[in-house]
Amino acid sequence: MAETEKQLDKKKGASKGFRIVTLAIILVVVITVLVAVIVSSQPAQQFRLSAEYYGTSEMLTGLTKDEYEQLLSQKKSFVVMVDKPGCITTPPMRERMANFPANMQFKYYQFMWSEARESSLHEYVTFVPSVAIIRDGKVVAWLRADSDEDVDYFNSAEALQGWIAKYIAF
Repeated sequence: MAETEKQLDKKKGASKGFRIVTLAIILVVVITVLVAVIVSSQPAQQFRLSAEYYGTSEMLTGLTKDEYEQLLSQKKSFVVMVDKPGCITTPPMRERMANFPANMQFKYYQFMWSEARESSLHEYVTFVPSVAIIRDGKVVAWLRADSDEDVDYFNSAEALQGWIAKYIAF
């Protein structure tokens, strides 16, 4: 009989150890999920464009697909406006981009749709006009011309400036 009690105590001890390990694993998973939620809900962290893009407000025209890909490979931080001649919504976007206030002066590329759709940017930008922000050679934000969520950025200079300022430090 005494032998059976020892076996039961041993089983209880093993069961208690299993519960502790299980609770520890659950705790680690919950903490990991909480950290992931907190990090993903943080607003975008501002960053500086590559130095050559500050100083004046200017649209740099004629960006080709190969030049765009080279900028990415050089890990540059820059902004592109995807443009298409004849698109009725493109001229107002061009005007909004050209009229940023003095405290938000930066150079950005005009990337014609005919070139952009052949580049890796097409993975993100599928409609024009659009603006894409590239940080260290990676697309971090872009406007979706087909999205109700982004419509204010296309219709309001102030909203567009706010969107740019969320990412770019001036």
